[in-house]
Amino acid sequence: MRRFTPDTVQIRLDIPAGLFDDQFPADQFEARVREFALLELIRARRLHEHEAAAILGLERWELVARMERAGIVPTEREFEAICTALTAAIAARGNRSGGADGGSRS
Repeated sequence: MRRFTPDTVQIRLDIPAGLFDDQFPADQFEARVREFALLELIRARRLHEHEAAAILGLERWELVARMERAGIVPTEREFEAICTALTAAIAARGNRSGGADGGSRS
């Protein structure tokens, strides 16, 4: 597993301080931007889901929920879709070739 050490990249945003107050604190905004950035790195396939979960201190199910809200398909959902498509393709091929037993059509 990749470890994030002092060689990490820090990205700085210059945002007017007047936008933040007690109802919209800068530290909470920073945490949201950090999460968004990590989700975008997952979408770009530059960061693995388990790495993002570790960096954010989230359980797997929490990360999956956040990914889905962001429109990112989690790995297990992609795998399920592939399995479903493969099963359907195998079934369709079996139907075209005369059934699962390989018999010919009359």
